[in-house]
Amino acid sequence: MKLSILAQHIETRETLDTVAYLNDLIGPYMLGLLISLAIGLILGLEREYDKLKDEEIGFAGIRTFPIVTILGYVLGVLSDTFSPWLILLGMSSFILFLGLGQFIKAQKDTPLGITTNLALIATFILGVMVSQALYQDSVATAVIIVTLLSLKTTFRSIIENITHQELYAFIKFAIIALLILPILPNKDYGMAGLLNPFEIGSIVVIVSFLNFIGYFLVKFVGSKRGILLTAVLGGFISSTAVAWNYAARSKETPSLSREYSAGIIISSAIMFPRLILLAAIFNLDVVLDLAIPVTILTLICLIPAILLIRGNSQEPETGIELGNPLNILNALGFAIIFVVILYAVHFGNDFFGESGLYYSSIIAGLADTTAITISMAKFALTEAQSKLAALVIIAATLSNTLVKLGIAVLKGSKATGRLVGYIFGSVIVVGTLYIIVVG
Repeated sequence: MKLSILAQHIETRETLDTVAYLNDLIGPYMLGLLISLAIGLILGLEREYDKLKDEEIGFAGIRTFPIVTILGYVLGVLSDTFSPWLILLGMSSFILFLGLGQFIKAQKDTPLGITTNLALIATFILGVMVSQALYQDSVATAVIIVTLLSLKTTFRSIIENITHQELYAFIKFAIIALLILPILPNKDYGMAGLLNPFEIGSIVVIVSFLNFIGYFLVKFVGSKRGILLTAVLGGFISSTAVAWNYAARSKETPSLSREYSAGIIISSAIMFPRLILLAAIFNLDVVLDLAIPVTILTLICLIPAILLIRGNSQEPETGIELGNPLNILNALGFAIIFVVILYAVHFGNDFFGESGLYYSSIIAGLADTTAITISMAKFALTEAQSKLAALVIIAATLSNTLVKLGIAVLKGSKATGRLVGYIFGSVIVVGTLYIIVVG
């Protein structure tokens, strides 16, 4: 923490020294003028490019935006000498001018758009900010604005491909995360004080958010980019779902068994760093104990999988049935599973000691590894418990790996069952040996 504060102090001091040097070199007025010019050029360049690309007739571009920024800057400087009302008067006049332009365009049946007008108003304000020596803040704001402006095509493409179900899922997620979660009581209830509504709600929101992100990554990035990327992104949603899907396809197309086997193994390899991410959210100490075994098990999966898919000249169909990006019943079901596992971990440790935790993890891992990972991360309050929690999480992943091995053998082609069996069998053996040796 101290090193971080010291680094920030040094960075701030270096920035101040640079500003002081430039002030001495060209004067504060010229420095602000040049920064205003640069901000206007950045925004104007994007607007000019957008006009040329869409072949539209626009009234503001590479020349107008710098002028507006400089206008805001000059009025800001003059307001320090004369009256602060200069800024308000100038801003009001500028908005009135833009409104008049919109009215004229409406009379001529010209297509109306307010994005450029809003960008011009923001540009004017950025010039005022520069006049108050808010150099870094104004430049950072300009970068954010130009990024939003330049992503118009991307946003449109995404929105055009969003279904009603996905839109409603996003709205439901926003309601849960922004309206319901903040009003949940942050108090401990129930036996052993393990029930905290706000804590449980937060966990549901975090897990739902990760699944939400994974869903749209697969939808917009991975579905047409090959089995490798799809397997990686699909692993963020559910490696078990990928195993189920790819095993069935390998049986339909046995000639692609090697590629589908690689996809199953890669998606399962993603499970390990995904659990590291979840554990890090709740307890960084557990992450340190998980680092070595997770790295070993990930490599055991990744290296053979890459060798299997290497040199593949065919592009197999890779779409995965994604389902609902946010299923409320599933989210509530996860909350119930989490509470059950929380009590199983607590009482298993009380009555059976370490063996009780392992039994709980093996049973939980048959269905899902997320809940047991979060439960154990929250359980590990001491150094000894942190080491035990990491081993219990590894046991859950081995249980889950065994389930996916069964899916590959029973649902996939013979070649898929054999290839996945070799790799997942190695994972189970190595993971079990690690638990025995370290535990």
